[in-house]
Amino acid sequence: MATQTFAIFTPTIWSPRINFWLKHKLVAARVFSDYSDEVTGGGDTINIPSISDGFSATAITVTTGAIAGTNISDTKSALSISTWVGNALIISDFQRAQVQKSYRLQTEYMQAQAYALAKTLDYAIIRLAASSAITTVGNTSTALLATTIEKAMAILSSRSVPLNECTFLMKPHTYYKRIFGIQKFYDASQFGKPSLPLGVIDYIYGVPVVVTEQITTCTYAAEPLSGNGGYRNLLAHKSAFAYAIGNIPGQQFVNGIRLTEMRANGSDLATKVAADVAYGVLLLNSTRLIKIIDKIA
Repeated sequence: MATQTFAIFTPTIWSPRINFWLKHKLVAARVFSDYSDEVTGGGDTINIPSISDGFSATAITVTTGAIAGTNISDTKSALSISTWVGNALIISDFQRAQVQKSYRLQTEYMQAQAYALAKTLDYAIIRLAASSAITTVGNTSTALLATTIEKAMAILSSRSVPLNECTFLMKPHTYYKRIFGIQKFYDASQFGKPSLPLGVIDYIYGVPVVVTEQITTCTYAAEPLSGNGGYRNLLAHKSAFAYAIGNIPGQQFVNGIRLTEMRANGSDLATKVAADVAYGVLLLNSTRLIKIIDKIA
């Protein structure tokens, strides 16, 4: 049979189903305290007052009702919106003309840009765990043990931090390799029911667990360091970290990220698609979270 030669009439078809990468789940912005509403009218610094909880019972004179007064010594923490980041790309008119309209390509690029910036904010919040002011349990040379988790919970409880308002934030390595390997967490015979219901990301001792690749790695000796370092898993109350997204003027937003479309500078033949966000993050209460270190290997 002779070779067919009508290939020039055969169109190349592009599927409208764009192949996206798997996106890391963003968690920190949902777990911790969001003060963005405080700057909807403008401003770059939020003063967050801390009410003293050091009151104690004092004897009252029975005959006179006299009681000694205590001077107020409350403090404040300043959350400054001082970081402004963004990204942009240029799509020429020729490139836009080459792409099928069904792709909504420009919208998809804007969504991807917004996600990248949201991930940056998420990481900035979790990275606050590098502070040496935070109590640490476990170490970088030892695999995470159940007793280490229990110790972290005991410390927070001793500080009157309500565990039902706390969250475990864990590296996938820690959750799937360590937690799933601790018998008391999956064996129903230990407590009458499994602590990890159906093996899904759920609760440990009644405290919810979220798993994120954003968990950072130990960097200084006080954590302590050994070998290749370890992961800073967290047991944290929602008020431990605070963040705020600045009120940048604009009309189109995705999770606080501003999206902008404009003609490229110096050109009438291209469009610049930009995304930006201004934010601030703060370690607000260092006594309301514990670092739970797990070795990397």
